[in-house]
Amino acid sequence: MMRKTLLAATGAALMAAPLAAQDTIDLRFGVWVGATHPLMQGTAEWMEAIEEASGGSIKITLYPARQLGAAVDHFDLARDGIADITLVNPGYNAGRFPVISYGELPFNFNDAVSGSRALDQWYRAYAEEEMSEVKFCMAFMHSPGTIHTTSEVSGPGDLDGLSIRPANGTLGQYLSGQGATTIQASAAEMRDLLTRGTADGTASPYSSLVTWGIADAATYHLDMPMYAANFVYVISPMAWDRMSADQQAVMEDHCSTDWAGRIVGLWAEEDLKERAVLEEDPAHTFVTPSEEERAAWLAGKEAVTARWREQVAAKGIDADAAEAAMQAAIAENDAGL
Repeated sequence: MMRKTLLAATGAALMAAPLAAQDTIDLRFGVWVGATHPLMQGTAEWMEAIEEASGGSIKITLYPARQLGAAVDHFDLARDGIADITLVNPGYNAGRFPVISYGELPFNFNDAVSGSRALDQWYRAYAEEEMSEVKFCMAFMHSPGTIHTTSEVSGPGDLDGLSIRPANGTLGQYLSGQGATTIQASAAEMRDLLTRGTADGTASPYSSLVTWGIADAATYHLDMPMYAANFVYVISPMAWDRMSADQQAVMEDHCSTDWAGRIVGLWAEEDLKERAVLEEDPAHTFVTPSEEERAAWLAGKEAVTARWREQVAAKGIDADAAEAAMQAAIAENDAGL
């Protein structure tokens, strides 16, 4: 019995040895949000899980708050090896990644967790081609957001004469079609735009009002889920090539649809909490559109969807198949409105 136990223990040690004995690789992880952003809570768990699964041979150091570059540059930071992993908002690069922008179309998703699983599951068929300059890891989204303004907005007609900062180019096209003037800027610039009067409103989830310190600057909230911003984690090809086969396997295991949903779980909870806080604050007004106004908001989606179809078709992508696949992923994950 003792001999069998010793043999089993020796075998287990030999199996574990190759991974544990690997050279340690230190990865620079560039994100443009702050270290205390709700997304970073789930991300910290992800980083810890990678280090543990790699036997400590993969170590990841976070560089938050645009330490490595501006938000719009984070794809190129990974492509060029300035960072090893980055957080990318494809919508900050309008027109550059047309396929994934389907996830930015308004009125598609009901929550961040199921929506992230649907988005990631769907986009894996297109990521290798559309983001060929990097190693795609996973795609995810925040909780469905809406527009927050300095004056009441109920129907699309109320946008006439207003300047709104959209979360991405797709939402910018949609809001422009509804009569707004749009100002493209990152989330980090929202407060400055609003407090200087350059913008009359912004699009964001509720948690971002607190994260970026603008809850006191935009106190009217259109009470209907309008859009979700998409994000991806990508890996520099140079960093990928430095990894051993076992380390790459660990990263593959953690660049998954399951993790895409898990990583945003705490962020989604934070969004619900922040909305509840605002609902209790008499300084904030939640504006519920009438059925007629709601129908008008929804009707505006047709034009941006048609534009998306044209853009992906120009890239040689079958728009019908891509849209059908996304709708199937939404249904499978119970992610639709």
